[in-house]
Amino acid sequence: MKYITNFNTLLKNLILISILFTAFGLFMPLTSTSFGPWYGSIAKYIVIDHNWSDLMLSNQDWLDKPHFPFWMSAVSFKIFGINSFAYMLPGFLFHLLGALYTYKLANCLYNNKTISLLATLIYLTVFHLMMSAIDVRAEAYLLGQIMPAVYYWLKYNNKFSLKYLLLGAIFTGMGLMTKGIFVIITIVSGLFCIWVYQKKLINIIHPKWLLALGLSFVFAVPEFIALYLQFDLHPEKIVFGHTHVSGLRWFFIDSQFGRFFGTGYIVSSNPPPLHQLFFIHTFLWAFLPWSLIFPGAIYYSIKGFKSHRVEDKFATVFLLGNFWISFIMFSVTSFQVDHYTNIIFPFAAIMCAKFLVDKINTNHKIFIIQQSLALLMIGLLGIIIGLIFHGWILLIMVCIEIAVILSIIKFWGQIPFCKAIIFAVMAIWTTFISYSFISGTIYHQYDTGYLASKITNQQPQISVVDYNFDSRALEFYVKNHYYKADNITQLPHEKSYYLITKQQNWLEIAPHFINATVVAQIKGNTPENVLPHLINHQELLNHLDTYNIVLIKN
Repeated sequence: MKYITNFNTLLKNLILISILFTAFGLFMPLTSTSFGPWYGSIAKYIVIDHNWSDLMLSNQDWLDKPHFPFWMSAVSFKIFGINSFAYMLPGFLFHLLGALYTYKLANCLYNNKTISLLATLIYLTVFHLMMSAIDVRAEAYLLGQIMPAVYYWLKYNNKFSLKYLLLGAIFTGMGLMTKGIFVIITIVSGLFCIWVYQKKLINIIHPKWLLALGLSFVFAVPEFIALYLQFDLHPEKIVFGHTHVSGLRWFFIDSQFGRFFGTGYIVSSNPPPLHQLFFIHTFLWAFLPWSLIFPGAIYYSIKGFKSHRVEDKFATVFLLGNFWISFIMFSVTSFQVDHYTNIIFPFAAIMCAKFLVDKINTNHKIFIIQQSLALLMIGLLGIIIGLIFHGWILLIMVCIEIAVILSIIKFWGQIPFCKAIIFAVMAIWTTFISYSFISGTIYHQYDTGYLASKITNQQPQISVVDYNFDSRALEFYVKNHYYKADNITQLPHEKSYYLITKQQNWLEIAPHFINATVVAQIKGNTPENVLPHLINHQELLNHLDTYNIVLIKN
């Protein structure tokens, strides 16, 4: 008992430190390595234009995601100002809410504090979930919506309660306003499998659950109103190259079913061969450092299913249903992005925690495998740190690496179970800090939009024109009025403005301007042209383009 108490204390400390490490990313600038500048720019327009119904990007109507994440970012901008921290904070808080309800769901299923704490720690140290907490996309919000909804609907299934009904519907409604109607599949898939297992599939049409579904859509009404105001009331708007685009039809049909069946406005026109296997190999790196434990957890839960307690059988069916129905759904569609499966990682985390705790007093080979994987990650990071980082960042990273190595030496005598957990957590901490420094302090030196904004913001009263530049980082960071132009006829008729474009573009159009001055030049490129060449400085220089910041006076 004392051992378990001490281990639970260790887990709590590791959870707290993991939260602090992830929070470190909140203080890094948004760069083009993420979609942050895209979504941040949309929320920025909400605040500037005082228009909470229309989503705009580059002065164009934008119809790709529902409103909720942008509303949250806009509220944060109102409180903290328009900056990267304010953009990331709401998503980070929803990420933590997902962690809290991962704990609550695990405890509801197993009534075991150690399993619940370990599941929470795994959730907080899955590499792609840590990235999602600061590279804020819809999935960061969904984690804090799906997990509470799953928890309250599970409680509601066991006992009718107005509290569970309202909270389940509120979080489901937020999920609808974040991702669309397919989020319901992830939320109810575990319950669906339980109903099949218990031969209670009639619950699908039970008034109790029809009420829950209806109330969930009631709480999503703000989304329907906003879409109607922006699009259905304005059939003249050109969206996706079409007029008469209905925002409500997009929400209920095109945004989800259209992508799934390839019939919507946004589809994958050329999926790679065997794209059905995409999320299998994606899982191997996205769920690090726990990805090798999950197959063992599945095997263990299925192999011993008949001998498990009734409660454990219930939990196994519930968790496998929540994970696999969504995983298969994501896999069969041709529109695939690596972060889609983030929303089902908490269920995998709970299964991994159950598996590990059940083997706590054994010398199971999974502990040796996990230790070896963690040591391999730390060793490879040591090489990467030496090759990529320089100056004070190198000093910080070397100190972190040394601290990790000393900690490993300190805990080397622990039992295999403890070592497997501690080494894996330290490996992912180091990985995440390295990623944050690469994205936030190294790449931003070559993020041309970010660099250009630093210069133009010195004269915020002068407008900025993005000419064939197409930089969302520029759009987010500029304090100036922003225009986007693809040809000379689209340039604004203002007394003066900054024009930002590649040097070769400027040489082509320069003869059209009588009074123009190149006030600055910056060198940079997109992430895919910079990050692979950080090791070789000369090769990096060969992949940098020159951009001109030109002051135009009419």
